[in-house]
Amino acid sequence: MIKTSTQVSCIILAGGEGKRAGGADKGLVSYENKPLIQHVIDRVRPQTDEIIISANRNIDLYNQYTDKVFSDSSDQSSGQYRGPLAGIAACLNHCKYEWALVVACDMPSLPDNLVERLSDNIQNNSVCIATVNNYHQLALLLRNNLSDSIMSRINKNQLKLIQWVESIPHGTVNFDDNPDAFLNLNTLSETHKS
Repeated sequence: MIKTSTQVSCIILAGGEGKRAGGADKGLVSYENKPLIQHVIDRVRPQTDEIIISANRNIDLYNQYTDKVFSDSSDQSSGQYRGPLAGIAACLNHCKYEWALVVACDMPSLPDNLVERLSDNIQNNSVCIATVNNYHQLALLLRNNLSDSIMSRINKNQLKLIQWVESIPHGTVNFDDNPDAFLNLNTLSETHKS
């Protein structure tokens, strides 16, 4: 458990290639009359003290939401996206606070008590991740001193975020009471259902 007075940064991952969304920049796709990233910011801003965005395209548009927008080491010209771990690594050193909430840009219904529940269950670990039906979600709280651990995985081309989490001591929080909070809108047809 971390103190309730602890300030927390938030890293929003918006640097993916959007394969399942036809190559669209998912954070900027409109859902219920506003971009998905605005929904995410609206959910996390009351819970955190700083917004950082990991983005590899449309940097100027993301700068409208925060002046802390960072690209990862992906080579976009060749289509070599390196995934969420690269986005986290690019942002961690820019976090003002010791703890960072990491979420995806396409989850517009995140719980309003996400940080509280994750911090209550982190115990002596450096990472605590949300689960639904025993599946890890891309919503985790981590200590900002994990850059070396993440870069070690990236340098070995071990790019899967969940495998990294499972390779280190970590806590989990079961959100089976609110599974819809972690639905991520992967395709354009999902965003148009509203």
